[in-house]
Amino acid sequence: MSRGRKGVVKGASAFDLLCLMRMDKPWGSLLLLWPSLWALWLANEGVPESRLLMVFIAGAVIMRSFGCVVNDLLDSDIDSRVERTKKRPLAANRVSKKTAYMMCGCLSVGAVSLLFFLNLQSTYLAVCGFVMACVYPTTKRWLRCPQLFLGITFAWGIPMAYAASGKVLGFECWFLYVITALWIVGYDAIYAMQDLEDDKQLAVFTLPKYMNGNIQVVVGVLYGSFVLGLGMLARVHGFKGVFFLAWIMVVYTLIWQLRILSPGRLDEDGRNLYLEAFKSNQWIGLIIWMALVLNFLLG
Repeated sequence: MSRGRKGVVKGASAFDLLCLMRMDKPWGSLLLLWPSLWALWLANEGVPESRLLMVFIAGAVIMRSFGCVVNDLLDSDIDSRVERTKKRPLAANRVSKKTAYMMCGCLSVGAVSLLFFLNLQSTYLAVCGFVMACVYPTTKRWLRCPQLFLGITFAWGIPMAYAASGKVLGFECWFLYVITALWIVGYDAIYAMQDLEDDKQLAVFTLPKYMNGNIQVVVGVLYGSFVLGLGMLARVHGFKGVFFLAWIMVVYTLIWQLRILSPGRLDEDGRNLYLEAFKSNQWIGLIIWMALVLNFLLG
């Protein structure tokens, strides 16, 4: 690679481009995908169209990649001052901003191409979701709790899935949307704990910074609301033992995450525990989806 006079990389490796899109960390795409799959199964009573499945899977990968590139473009000055993010391709000048903008354009074209497979209502919702994905990276500069905006954005696949399935966006849709957004706010607050000490030195907002790291009660309330909401949905649909076994597994995993937030639970390697707790949510998404699949299959 060569550098220009300003130290910007003129050429970037394929691996750097994949890292810029976080393809080396696929759990983010899964966390975006699972709520959409829950909604597809609920909206279609366990038999969603294969076309919709492919669209939402591709959309989760593309939009998560797009969001990461936009985030790094807007935060390259911040990322270079945070221990966890200073080696990201843009922050470390391994990828130029021009290249990153070109990637945004290509990913945008990919996202737009998926709209041809959706109906009009879900297309309008997709445009709203795209706008939210563009706005979210700015929220840490003006919103006390940017995790709230992430929850609103990351759960947006739920109303999109109901709309794409030709269903009315009724109470069940928005109830699932709200409880899922609460779950997302909770796990992103845990994720943000990794950067708490660095964020205290920067002009950015996060929920952990606002609460000086004392987020256990808040996350507990968010997670509690999520699991209670799941239980209510299960009762309404008449789900049986398989789903409630999965529900218990979800509760156990969330309690484990909360215990990590307890004072005195962390050692010098505590930041890695925050990351492990955050990543465990991808398994929660999988467990809930598998429970839905099995309940509809078994009747």
